[in-house]
Amino acid sequence: MSKHKIKIAIFSLILLLCLTTLYLAINLNDAASMVDSPNIEFSSNARPLRSTIKAEEITTTHTDILKTKVIIEEKTTQQTQMIVMPRPYWKFDERLINQLETLKSAAANGDNEAGYILAMNLRYCFHGPIDDIALEEALEQAYEFSDSGRAVSIITERYEYCAGIGQKQRNQFYSYSEAAANNGYVPAQEIIGKITAEFFMDSQGYKDLEREQYIQIRDNFIEQKIYFLEQAAQNGSLRALTRLSNMYHSQNFGENGHVKSFALNQLILELTQNNKTYNRYSRYQQKQHSQLTSVEIDNAFTMYEEWLEIIRAKGTLYLERN
Repeated sequence: MSKHKIKIAIFSLILLLCLTTLYLAINLNDAASMVDSPNIEFSSNARPLRSTIKAEEITTTHTDILKTKVIIEEKTTQQTQMIVMPRPYWKFDERLINQLETLKSAAANGDNEAGYILAMNLRYCFHGPIDDIALEEALEQAYEFSDSGRAVSIITERYEYCAGIGQKQRNQFYSYSEAAANNGYVPAQEIIGKITAEFFMDSQGYKDLEREQYIQIRDNFIEQKIYFLEQAAQNGSLRALTRLSNMYHSQNFGENGHVKSFALNQLILELTQNNKTYNRYSRYQQKQHSQLTSVEIDNAFTMYEEWLEIIRAKGTLYLERN
């Protein structure tokens, strides 16, 4: 090869190297400018990494769950919230005779509260002296008591409060109670629940009936009494629940009395706001628990759950005292 050709080859090689270097330099600059470009940054935000998407989705879902939980808890609280129902105050500051006709008229027109107030007053007067002779007899008996001063005061106050109310009107306390109770008025149902069969038969003029007829009317009353107590209890009456529990515990009112009493006691523990009542019926439950079989306890809790659902659905609560 001639010297001239060698020089040309070397020059061509050097030129090729220069062009290659220049090309690489240009590409590196373009790559650097692309990394710093705002368009690339926008593209990165528009297409986040998969891990970022998951994190955002989890956060949103968790918030929705919390909101849903709060809503559910609020609805549950509203559904199970019990409204405490007051019983009307029935005694007047003046004599009953001054309010008698007003109460009778209101009760006749379907006013259950008026019927209840009238019934309570007439029952209160039923045990009071009817006239001056009866008053003297009552006072003579009162002086024999050790606390005669208090007894005399009570007898005298009742006599003055009930003056002018005849015995026939006083006997009507039951009819007014029954009418309001039949209309579903819980305080009136509670009144009938407290009446003994003996007092009912005596006060309503049935004590001198023939034995068979006497028993029939008495048993009908007891059946009606239990019905009213059950109605009141399922409307959240603690008085009715305790009365029913005591009746069933005696085993004198149908079968499975101990089982029913256990179920009712459990309802009392669930609903009462009185510590003394809770402690008393808690002791009853512990004692009854050892006396019942496992099957009987299961049956009792089934009744308890059914009644509790009814009571909560009705949403009312009549406490022991109010």
